[in-house]
Amino acid sequence: MAYEILENDNEIIRVRISGVMRLADQKELQKVAGDLIDRGVKPRLLVMAENFEGWEKGEEWGDVGFLTGYGDSIVKMAIVGDERWKEQVLMFTGKGLRATEVEFFPTSSLKEAERWVRA
Repeated sequence: MAYEILENDNEIIRVRISGVMRLADQKELQKVAGDLIDRGVKPRLLVMAENFEGWEKGEEWGDVGFLTGYGDSIVKMAIVGDERWKEQVLMFTGKGLRATEVEFFPTSSLKEAERWVRA
């Protein structure tokens, strides 16, 4: 498993992602967010990419069902990680193509990312 939910207080979902992200991991995270949204919660995500190695190759990442059904119900998404992943992460999350505010923060700016996602 490439992810671990560190905290879910029904508003902020704190997630650590490491290693190679698999499509199954992504779908499990989407289910957690979707369940909250179905209960009327407008979640905010704080994702910490630690030792992240990218996305599993060969998977079909083109499914946009969650994005079209739930994507705009996520208020904010802050991703904290190594700068070398910034462009790919922002493309993967659909920054600028959805109502959700999405920002990338370097690893040294975790506190700033926490403040931003809560504001």
